[in-house]
Amino acid sequence: MPELTVKLAARQSALYAAEHATIDRLGLRWERLADAQAYIDTLIGSAWFFARWPRLVRCVVERRGAGSSWSTCEPLDSAHAGATATEGAILVADGCLTQAVVLHELAHLLLPADVGHEPAFAQTLLTLVRHEMGFFAFAEYYGALRQIEGFGSLRADYD
Repeated sequence: MPELTVKLAARQSALYAAEHATIDRLGLRWERLADAQAYIDTLIGSAWFFARWPRLVRCVVERRGAGSSWSTCEPLDSAHAGATATEGAILVADGCLTQAVVLHELAHLLLPADVGHEPAFAQTLLTLVRHEMGFFAFAEYYGALRQIEGFGSLRADYD
């Protein structure tokens, strides 16, 4: 395996570990898919969200297949490489209908598909966490991310 691939995989694993240690246990948990959908609709429809990400106008939240072990997302459109979606789907694994998971997948939809779990993704997720989950969740997650190699340049100045 090439060194860059190993480094990226380690960074992704470290990012997941930071989420697990901090924001996974915080925030909203929904019993019903309709409640998570209402949350996403309200967030995407807010002036705060539109001021930052005006391109994404619609996102559906759906369950993945039975027995799924990880959540994902799918842009439903994008015209070219480097483009972000105007519509997307968040596909939630069994037992993962939580605010942390939904915001993680939403952060992916707000960036070009090739960004992955790089600092730009972490910065986007931090912005969502700060606004939606509050300062203390943000501070914990920010502190954990800053310990990961390559994430030292993340900003802490969020409105």
